[in-house]
Amino acid sequence: MPSATDGHDQLDAFMRATARPWSPPGAVERPRPVEIVSTLQAEPPRVKPLIKVVKREIHRAVNQAVAVLSNRDFGIFSRADELVRPVTHRTPSQTLTVAKQGENVSRPDGSVIVTALTEAALIEVLTEMALFMKFNLRVNDFVPCDCPPEVAKMVLARKGHNWTMPRLKAGISAPTLRHDGTVLSEPGYDADTGLLLVGERLWRHVPETPCKRQAMDALAVLSEPIAALPFESESDRAAALALLITSVLRPSLKTSPMFAVSAPSAGTGKSLVVDVAAVMATGRRAAVITPTPDEAELEKRIGACALAGDPILSIDNVTHILRSDQLCQMLTQDEVKVRVLGSSKNVRIPATSLICATGNNLTVYGDLNRRTIQIRLDAKCERPEERRFEFDAIDLAMRKRPELVAAALTVERAYLSAGTPNRASPMGGFEDWSDLVRSSLIWLGLADCRGDVAAQRAADPEKDELAEIIEALPNGPFTTREIALRVADSPLLREALGGFIERSGAFSSGSGSIWRDMPQRGSAVDGLSNCPVRATATALFGAWPARVTIIRRRRLAVRNRS
Repeated sequence: MPSATDGHDQLDAFMRATARPWSPPGAVERPRPVEIVSTLQAEPPRVKPLIKVVKREIHRAVNQAVAVLSNRDFGIFSRADELVRPVTHRTPSQTLTVAKQGENVSRPDGSVIVTALTEAALIEVLTEMALFMKFNLRVNDFVPCDCPPEVAKMVLARKGHNWTMPRLKAGISAPTLRHDGTVLSEPGYDADTGLLLVGERLWRHVPETPCKRQAMDALAVLSEPIAALPFESESDRAAALALLITSVLRPSLKTSPMFAVSAPSAGTGKSLVVDVAAVMATGRRAAVITPTPDEAELEKRIGACALAGDPILSIDNVTHILRSDQLCQMLTQDEVKVRVLGSSKNVRIPATSLICATGNNLTVYGDLNRRTIQIRLDAKCERPEERRFEFDAIDLAMRKRPELVAAALTVERAYLSAGTPNRASPMGGFEDWSDLVRSSLIWLGLADCRGDVAAQRAADPEKDELAEIIEALPNGPFTTREIALRVADSPLLREALGGFIERSGAFSSGSGSIWRDMPQRGSAVDGLSNCPVRATATALFGAWPARVTIIRRRRLAVRNRS
């Protein structure tokens, strides 16, 4: 016979099974969730690696965390001294957003960029990837926990030391050539080059050893999107084709010059040339930087694009003389150091971006002039924006993107298969680009894409500015103090040295401004041969005492006052 205790137990079990949570009168009862049981066999859960966090042995947990992050399937990479991951850029459509101060960069939706992992992001990633356990005194055993913040801090603090994560040079969205001439077309990470090809698009086959005839056919395909543009000369057309080819090859090149697209008036097609190249490389228009005459501000904007790994960036619609020391470094260095916005931290990253600039009658200053390939357009009409074209160049590039990319690679593989004949004259700082891209177009019968180098250098405003300074300087020996006194009385000298006049009207002899605004090397200016400009600048504004003498108005000599 059942006891009273058994009856109470059965009643308690019945009440627990049938009891419903209390709801206020008039409330609508929510339907209970229905559990859906799939008839398909579920995939077995992934077994997470176990990481035990033990006091005085935290270095073991850090090493294990680094090993977990080294799995390529997780998509975490090391880039210089940072951990990064590729993300797809999306612009919020329902909220009002304000760009970071100093960034002023516009990217199309869907652009693939890289972002640095912060401590909080790394904690989330490691907690998802691994099973962390800590010893609990209450249960006298190890229990699961989140990734401890100190583990994430120590992983980031290593800054490359003992990191085994795959090293990322750049993220790309189109096939490119490896250094040995083979085509990188398989999606995913390529250990030989450090490039990550994203996307699952099917690409056209590129012949292993194409002949010159196939290269000519490929060049005709490559010319289609820009066929209607009004190039001033054949060298400008060759420069535009060099831009299209470089957009595909840039990640595998050590360095690449800047491409400057100029025209007498708006609406000629300057931005169109850059966007066609961007479509080939990324499938989207180029990331656009708002230009500014303030060099420090321009460096912040360029640095933001470099940190994000934008494959192509365009300094669009420049209305002032373009000058930037950071641009010069990014064009000729394998790696550059940029400052992170909103902090004092400098990060060294690979320089893999293809840099372009557009503007009406664009003028490039100083050393940047030598590092630039110019593309000049001229519609020879009053309102070029009202012209009617038979096709949309951007739409054509979008539709025929696989063919255009394959055409660019075919031209270069044919040139390599032929043994790289007819190499162009050396271009300092851009040897690999000149020996491959520039020389291949000359081999196919096109004009040299560098154009008239002498005319380009003659148009450099640096030389005019320097000649004015030399002309305004006194003929005899002088000191810095004497120059400062003469500036107040000499309108010619004051005008020539206007860049070094403070707001108060006093002459600034600070070395910082002269090193930023004057050339750093000797150069010939308007017949003044062997002009040691750096020595002159040091004599005028440097810390050590010196005298400068113009000898027969043809040479500047520097003498120490000892």
